[in-house]
Amino acid sequence: MKSIQVILIVLSVIAAIMGSMAFRSKLISRLLALLLLGVAIGFVMFPETTSDIARALGVGRGTDLLLYVTIFAGLHSCLLLYMRTRVVQRKLTELTRALAIKNAVTPKPKAFSAR
Repeated sequence: MKSIQVILIVLSVIAAIMGSMAFRSKLISRLLALLLLGVAIGFVMFPETTSDIARALGVGRGTDLLLYVTIFAGLHSCLLLYMRTRVVQRKLTELTRALAIKNAVTPKPKAFSAR
């Protein structure tokens, strides 16, 4: 086993552990992290596999296939984050509006002074 393979496997395990801690309450997310860890370790241990899969899918090289998948995953992550941010913004607006209505003070009429 080459030293880069050891480094990549260790980094993959660290990423899976951090992902598992971040998604501690979501079983599906934890299982997905384990699946991705297994795939990553498989691709690191057997790098020619990516080329075989790429050729089967009609892509020239395994590196190109990984790049396409990474771009797709990045765009998907950005869209998910954007959607969650929009939900949080809406909730914050609703809470701020409700708090402002609850704490609204009716201004007292000023005495009219005739000069």
